[in-house]
Amino acid sequence: ILRFLDRSTYSFEARIKLSRLLKAVHGADIAYILNIYNYMSPSIIHTLKRHRIPVVMQVGDYNLLCPSYSLLRDGKPCTLCVRGQYYHGIQYRCVKNHLAASAVRVAAMYIQRLLGLYELVDAFVVPCEFMKNKLLEGGVSKHKTHVLYYPVERRQGMRKRQGEREGEGRREGERKSEEREREERFHVLQYPIERTVAPDKAWHKKNYILYFGRLSYEKGIDTLIGAFQKLNPPINLYIIGRSYDGEEERLKRLIEPHVQNRIHFLGFQSGQTLMRWIAEALFSVVPSRWYDNAPISTYESFMNGTPVLGSRIGGIPEQVEEGVTGRLFEPDSCNDLAQKMDEMLSNREQLLQMGIAGQDYVKKKLLINDQMDSLMNLFENVIANYNRG
Repeated sequence: ILRFLDRSTYSFEARIKLSRLLKAVHGADIAYILNIYNYMSPSIIHTLKRHRIPVVMQVGDYNLLCPSYSLLRDGKPCTLCVRGQYYHGIQYRCVKNHLAASAVRVAAMYIQRLLGLYELVDAFVVPCEFMKNKLLEGGVSKHKTHVLYYPVERRQGMRKRQGEREGEGRREGERKSEEREREERFHVLQYPIERTVAPDKAWHKKNYILYFGRLSYEKGIDTLIGAFQKLNPPINLYIIGRSYDGEEERLKRLIEPHVQNRIHFLGFQSGQTLMRWIAEALFSVVPSRWYDNAPISTYESFMNGTPVLGSRIGGIPEQVEEGVTGRLFEPDSCNDLAQKMDEMLSNREQLLQMGIAGQDYVKKKLLINDQMDSLMNLFENVIANYNRG
């Protein structure tokens, strides 16, 4: 526990190890940091500054603003702590509904703010305008905050034989082997998209709707199940993803008998298997109830020619252009989601056009070369400004 507290608040061990590394490699031109919170802690920012290294930080969640990271309280969006009133996290036990855990997390946030750690960051990279605006509300300088869409590059590997598809009964050894292959095909940068984004010509649309991603409460999958049951369309709903905190079992208990044979949980899928599930869906659904910043599942759907029906919250409306690449519905509304699903299913030709528009969006805005150019330009500007300072 003490080791975790050290890492999440201010880790002297991390500072020492980073100092040794920097001396061994004779420094660096710039540091690009992400997901440092519970491993190295923000203390490494002090070390980088001591070595006169400018810092760019990628922000992919609401850790800087919210004790629970999610801007979600009692199942609803919450912004009480965004402007620095972190004590609300203790008041409402926002960390795992546990008083002590909440107090520790809030204390860490106040300590880091007192030390001015994040004020030392030279630039923040965020995946959408919504997250940028939230950081500005939290006191981050506007000139330091830059929107760069997640580049999603998938290297083309060997296609599976026509008709071959894995289901939920895969052996563990096969799953691990596929995950290793996936790691070899993907770069460190989050999901780059290469210029060849067309699905396999042997793939074609089939009669199902798809959700894929993390199975957890904030993702709003229960809203999707409720809407599907209400609409009761003569098609299947496939749900793909790894379950957290028993969410899959909770969701299965919500399924009513009249749709029991048409809602299927396939577990974790990856690589070409996942890509095929996406490409052959009529559309995918992103039913988030939290301020989802820029879900990768939206971009992966577009990449595979599949339109997206997403909730109108967080950064999702920035991804989905209403009536062009998909549709939007009110979050947590089974009625509105069912209505939008019905409208999309009643116009299959429009779905195909939306899928084409989604692929065009990927080609124009998410290509890896363009995104890397933008990131390198940011690095060069930060370095130049740092040297002038």
